[in-house]
Amino acid sequence: MADSHSGYLVDRGLAVYYAVIPAELIRGHPKSHPEGAMHGGIPKRPHAHHVMVALFDAKSLDRIVDAEVTATVGEIGLAGERRELEPFTVADALTYGNYFDLRPNTNYRVRIYVQRPDSEEAARLEFEFEHR
Repeated sequence: MADSHSGYLVDRGLAVYYAVIPAELIRGHPKSHPEGAMHGGIPKRPHAHHVMVALFDAKSLDRIVDAEVTATVGEIGLAGERRELEPFTVADALTYGNYFDLRPNTNYRVRIYVQRPDSEEAARLEFEFEHR
């Protein structure tokens, strides 16, 4: 069974909804579907997962569409791999994401960095993901 994870975090006035889903769930979309082409196409690697975040102002709940977003994903205790989370649209709403390889039976730490044009310091959020 596909293993996915989602949640909600807040830092520096930024509300972040996140999800980690297996790429195999996205592969079911037809090639003409917008999700089929995002981030250069869906990887065929067996352990590819899509890490995605939706960003909102924590007070107004306005969607944030002008941020630079990166994520570092790695096994707990190791440095991990850092990638830009690229903007894409789901259900007419801007979201950020990219693909990472996550091996089964491994515990991961995901660190999200969000830099907004009007902020001097990036928001830093993290969560753990146990891939069974």
